[in-house]
Amino acid sequence: MRNNNLKIVKGLSSISISVVLTFLVMTGFSQSIPEKKLYLGQTPPGNSPEIFSLDVNPGFFAAERIAISNDGGAIYYSQIEGYYPNRGESIRKYTCSAGIWTGPVILFEGFAAPALSITGDTMYTERNFETFFSVRKGSDWSKPKRILIRSDSAHYYQVTGSRNFYLSSKPKKGAGLSDWCKVIVNDNDTTVLSLGKPLNNAGENLDFFISKDESYMIVTNRPGLGISYRNRDGSWTTPIDLGAKIDFGLGSWGPWVTNDHKYLFYSTGTKTDYSDVHIYWVRIDCIIDSLKRLSTASSKGL
Repeated sequence: MRNNNLKIVKGLSSISISVVLTFLVMTGFSQSIPEKKLYLGQTPPGNSPEIFSLDVNPGFFAAERIAISNDGGAIYYSQIEGYYPNRGESIRKYTCSAGIWTGPVILFEGFAAPALSITGDTMYTERNFETFFSVRKGSDWSKPKRILIRSDSAHYYQVTGSRNFYLSSKPKKGAGLSDWCKVIVNDNDTTVLSLGKPLNNAGENLDFFISKDESYMIVTNRPGLGISYRNRDGSWTTPIDLGAKIDFGLGSWGPWVTNDHKYLFYSTGTKTDYSDVHIYWVRIDCIIDSLKRLSTASSKGL
């Protein structure tokens, strides 16, 4: 997703804050689906990316980040007709019951890029770089409501296990046209703090994924994906490219990593008209570990 007109996030309503914080208690990951039935029953990839097959209407494609419920029994993804400006966006949903997958069905029209809270009871999504949330009751989701009420530039909003909020926006003191930021909420006021250099550069720092323990971030690293690790002082390392095997397309975006840190999902394609864009997945845990050692050695000058 692209935007050259990002503005600073200035506030949350007290009602929105209350709703958001209600659903931020860490819960365990439960596994209730037979392993061979997980991920729509598709064979998990190794260290080479594979297309994660998702149903779309003719003339549409699946892209942006996806979301998978804690028990693995629901998968949410975006169907898009065209980019820049985006059109035909909708969030679709697959559901697994008794080992049988059904769907997809349209959950929300006009929204894209779903993300789930720690508990899985709140979904964060966006439209025109505005952040919305929906609350699940049973199998039903409420109509999305805007969270960052004074912002038209809150992108890829995420919440971690420590109840910290992150997004891409335009802070007062930023490194680039837009920055990856931490959101500080105080009563009715919201402060957006850039995570600074070398994580951010002078360009647009847009799509990203932050791990729930905040130990690493996977970011759009122009044009591919990179990984940055958090230092002990809270700063972030220079992103290291994930490599040509993963970044084989003209650009990679929409990263999301499973709760067990095993698989990276992301969007890419090789044609400028987006006619071959797909969501891919790849085994990522070994890459996360190996690049962390490389990053640590580099920071020590070894």
